[in-house]
Amino acid sequence: IRTNLMLAERGGYTKLVERLNASDTTLTVEDFQLIYYGYQTTPHYYSKENEFKENLIKPLNKSGQYKQVLELSDSILLVNPVSIVAHFEKSYACAQLGQKELEAFHRKRYILLCNVIKLSGNGTALLRYNSNSTNDALEFIAFKGLKAIHDFKTETGLIQFDLSKNNQKLTHLYFYIPVKAYTPPLIESE
Repeated sequence: IRTNLMLAERGGYTKLVERLNASDTTLTVEDFQLIYYGYQTTPHYYSKENEFKENLIKPLNKSGQYKQVLELSDSILLVNPVSIVAHFEKSYACAQLGQKELEAFHRKRYILLCNVIKLSGNGTALLRYNSNSTNDALEFIAFKGLKAIHDFKTETGLIQFDLSKNNQKLTHLYFYIPVKAYTPPLIESE
């Protein structure tokens, strides 16, 4: 409810996203948080189809199909303007295609959105990170230079991501992901 009020005060979600896309330098940290978490208040949140598309992008980028990556990223960002995966992968594809300005635009969005998640906590069970989706959480974990090897929902409803061995000596990170946007691993037993 608080988010809805704050969004209304700033002219609504669409207006804030337009300001983000126009690289409005007057946007505050609070505005960026509203833009990221405010996505949960839109009718488009949460789309299985978008998650499916996000999962397709990385392999397309790895196999050098950059033009398809741009098309797919654009179709995701139309529905979810704060898809961390789409911004990251589009930035990479633009770099490969020599589209320097677009690459910089999407890289900045990616870093900005990762920093919004970073501000939400510290990854402990007490101060968990908040993320819009499993894919955003995984992309954020990679942003921190870590790799998730397994995830599951704890009794308290948090999502625990177990991490592969790393220099930061972290074994896992905790996230809050809204129920409809958390996709548990397929191998989980009932």
